Amino acid sequence: MGKRKKTNPVLKILGVLFVIFMALYIASTSGYYESKIRDKVVVTEEGIKEFESKVQNGEDIDITSFLNTKRPDYSSPISKLGDNVTRTFQNVVFEGSKFLADILKSLF
Repeated sequence: MGKRKKTNPVLKILGVLFVIFMALYIASTSGYYESKIRDKVVVTEEGIKEFESKVQNGEDIDITSFLNTKRPDYSSPISKLGDNVTRTFQNVVFEGSKFLADILKSLF
């Protein structure tokens, strides 16, 4: 029996990193995180106190004025770097596929 060829551990690590990269890329471009954040209604402590005081005073109440529609920015330098790498990778793949398609068109 022949010896089994050993696989390179560096290639295994690169493969795992590529799979993780693609999963994060798909999640980022599909808007998964934005949709999860958008579904949450944020009411601040100050909004609750103001609402309760208006109820006690018998004033007209518009519930939308108490909601905090300003969303926090959870991005970090690492996530911004990841987005930039993803956009660069996307542009390289897109331009490369256009170039390959042009070559194939010229051959056929």
